[in-house]
Amino acid sequence: MPQKTSKQKWVDKLTLFRISFSPVQRIALSRVILCFLVVTPIIIFLLPIDYFDQGGSICLSQVLFDQECYACGLTRGCKHLLHLDLENAFAYNMGSFLALPLVSFLWLKWFLSELRLMRSLRKKV
Repeated sequence: MPQKTSKQKWVDKLTLFRISFSPVQRIALSRVILCFLVVTPIIIFLLPIDYFDQGGSICLSQVLFDQECYACGLTRGCKHLLHLDLENAFAYNMGSFLALPLVSFLWLKWFLSELRLMRSLRKKV
């Protein structure tokens, strides 16, 4: 038997954690994921606009080095941007104008791929 490379050993270790689902189980998992993908943005939107404004920073850069990083204020900026408070969103982090559309696009892409997967599994069952 030939010697395995380090990459092959890692692949073998990772396949131990791979869980295989039956189509019915995968459809149930897809339903849970789709519920999560629909409910989470609704909850975030329904939170008050200043929900993330209070409290101390949990950013490691802030805590350890007392320095702001490029992502500091991004959550608060995105939250204000969701409520169309453009001035405060810009004040917290200018990157929120780029991050929010990008995350929204990726979230939608994840939702649509999960929906397609569930529909294709339904046809097989």
